[in-house]
Amino acid sequence: MPEKPTVLFYESNYYRFYGAARVLVWLMTHLQRIHPVFVAPGDGILPQRAREAGIETVILPAPGIWRRMESKKGGMGKVQKALAAPALAFHIRDLARLARERNAIGIHANSTRAAVLAGPAAKLAGVPMWWHLRRERRMGMNERAAYAFAEWVICISQAVEAGLGSPPKAVVIHDGLPADRIDPHASGEALKARLGWPEDALVVGAVGSLAPNKRHDMFIRTALALADSFPQARFLIAGHRPQGAPASYERRLHELAQPLEETGRMVFLGWVENVSEVFAAIDAFVFPSDNEGLGLVAIEAMQMGVPVVRTDAAGAEDMIRDGETGFIVPVGDQVALTQRVRMLLEDPALRERIGRAGQEVARSEFTAQRMAEKTEALMLRRK
Repeated sequence: MPEKPTVLFYESNYYRFYGAARVLVWLMTHLQRIHPVFVAPGDGILPQRAREAGIETVILPAPGIWRRMESKKGGMGKVQKALAAPALAFHIRDLARLARERNAIGIHANSTRAAVLAGPAAKLAGVPMWWHLRRERRMGMNERAAYAFAEWVICISQAVEAGLGSPPKAVVIHDGLPADRIDPHASGEALKARLGWPEDALVVGAVGSLAPNKRHDMFIRTALALADSFPQARFLIAGHRPQGAPASYERRLHELAQPLEETGRMVFLGWVENVSEVFAAIDAFVFPSDNEGLGLVAIEAMQMGVPVVRTDAAGAEDMIRDGETGFIVPVGDQVALTQRVRMLLEDPALRERIGRAGQEVARSEFTAQRMAEKTEALMLRRK
């Protein structure tokens, strides 16, 4: 049997493990016709998780100044870029050399900054570069460079593709969940018991990092608006403050939620490893984010059969038919968000119908296997 063709999967942001990094590991582990080699400019949590998943991993050291500046919000300034440029040229050369040594058929870049380095390396190696674009982005200097070098731009939603102007080299491939990510048999009763909530509590939940763009403040305002009308309702937020997010925002969330926290009707769970237990306890899921690429956590809720109310940030129309498989409200529309959650709390049959319809879509269209099949079909296609 002939060996599988090799693809280098390059990511410069190797010291964090959030959504994009997690999906990258899922993608690499689900490839059937391609041998993935994960490449990073330093060792950290992402290379560690790649190794744990059985992915061949190569650390290709980058200049120290690049590593330091990568870890700072806002990236490198003009002076730092000028100082790092000569050494980065050697890093690009080393990445190209690795591609040739491994006889790689191409280099995948999991972020814009990664693409800025992977693009020239792929050019030197004489192979294509695939840029995975995970958010709507303003076309700045880095984005224009990444686009110029890319053979294909893999967009995770239609809105991300549209943000580029839907160019010929853009293709939509949705992120997807592995089969074992969500346990459909999980129970939320133990979580309710630990929180001291009654078994018949109506639980409204939000899951996501405590960052301003996630708009947990809107979730809390919805909870405050509905609490008196639904005495049996309880509210939870699962997620922690990520690196770089202001501590002041988390403090404001607790100040806003104080009336409900004091009575035990709202809790902040912090980071939760077993998200299935959380989703199993939730009767309605709220996703009020200002901006997204897709919104994978909403898909997790849908896979558990939980009805979702989300904003029309990027990815909404890819996963939800408004009023059929979930509810979509305009970004920042507090009234509409509260109204849709109220509708779900008032109507058990509506919760069941929306939840079941959303579950069918999530389980059929947003799987890691489907994501991997489409990605490797693209990589094995020649223009």
